[in-house]
Amino acid sequence: MILETHRELFEYVLAPLVSAQLFITILFYFIVVRRRIAADYKLYNLFLVSFIIFLVGRLGWFFLNDNSAIVVLYIRMGLLMGLGIPSLLIAAAKQSGIQPTKYLYSVPYSIGLLLSLAYIIFYDAGSTNWFYSDRITDFIGIYQPINWAHNTQIVGALLQLIIPCTWLIIKEIRRKKQLKLLLFLAGAFLFGITLVIGVGAKPQNIGLYYIGSIPTGIMWIWAVFLDIRDMKGKVGLLKEELQFLLRSGMGSKANEINALLANLEELSQGNLDIYKMRIREILNMLTDTTIEAGGNTEVLIQRNAERANAIEKSSDTYQVKEIIMNEALELSEIMTDIPLQKNTLAIDKLIEHLKNNFSEDYTADDFANIAGLSKAHLMREFKKKTGLTINQFHTKLRVEQAKKLLAENKTVANTAYQVGYNNPNYFSTVFKRMEGLSPLEFQDNNKLDSI
Repeated sequence: MILETHRELFEYVLAPLVSAQLFITILFYFIVVRRRIAADYKLYNLFLVSFIIFLVGRLGWFFLNDNSAIVVLYIRMGLLMGLGIPSLLIAAAKQSGIQPTKYLYSVPYSIGLLLSLAYIIFYDAGSTNWFYSDRITDFIGIYQPINWAHNTQIVGALLQLIIPCTWLIIKEIRRKKQLKLLLFLAGAFLFGITLVIGVGAKPQNIGLYYIGSIPTGIMWIWAVFLDIRDMKGKVGLLKEELQFLLRSGMGSKANEINALLANLEELSQGNLDIYKMRIREILNMLTDTTIEAGGNTEVLIQRNAERANAIEKSSDTYQVKEIIMNEALELSEIMTDIPLQKNTLAIDKLIEHLKNNFSEDYTADDFANIAGLSKAHLMREFKKKTGLTINQFHTKLRVEQAKKLLAENKTVANTAYQVGYNNPNYFSTVFKRMEGLSPLEFQDNNKLDSI
């Protein structure tokens, strides 16, 4: 007796509660996360809510009186067979690539409604007799209507779970082989099998399908993990590709970004709100990338706010795609110009420093530190801008200042020291190479010109 009580507690209380917790976790995922990445989350939610009620409601047999427990039973079976399982089938069918039509929705719900009503009518005929007169009840009673109710469950498991899930599994194996969808379908198939075995067994073992719902929940948890990983990977990859195109300068790559946005639209499964949300994420990423590259923060933040507002007001995916497409191309042009602007500012900074400190000695590392550029890049860009190497430009500044000092009749030695040369002879050599005259010859010519 004690063992029997423990078995019932496990099968009818503990197993449903454990399974319900698994499916509550899955429901939380679909409500909080999946709604952001797929259009069919509402259908899955209908199944999950009805199934959780079905599992938790089993406790009514222990904690409620008979009449109340039967009312809960009718609600549980009506929700599961009439609403939950049809919603699951429709969502799975759409996810496997079947085009949504009115028949895809009407047939599963119609069959589910008929099965749930049949179950309630048959069970009532063999228990509470709320829907029948005594005479009709006596007539029906000889046909054991409770068994009819259980047979209705078996038929429902076959029509709503086992047969369609088997067909969808075979279809999926032959085509896309999406593991997460196969896990969803296999879990539903397993629950259908345990229901048929549990209800149809002699003696009946209804607790079996409550126990069977636990591995079903585990399979669905696994599918959820795969879904999170895959969706994060796909969307993240698209963002990285867009970011790469932005950094590389998209110009003629407009077709590539258009294809990436089309893929993003496909991942959103036709849901405009989800597509808008993802496009706003892309917009933020592009803006951040441009700011990090040296763009004007205030201006770019203002642009981001304006484009986000335009996206929010857009009424179709084409408008949204046009907004982000144009913005990506414009930000790409801004990023292309930023290095040129940075190079110009860096070289101007170095030139100004050299003009004010021409008498100092410098190494190549010093020049790079002052400009804030790498040595190789600085040398290349400086020559491109001035036509001289940095050392040639530095020497030219010194010689120009030396000419002014020599014109004021400063001695060659003093002039050399003032412009940064410690060796007057070396200064004279440099001066003659630059001007074609020695410092003394320059002074003599300058005196003659003044006479």
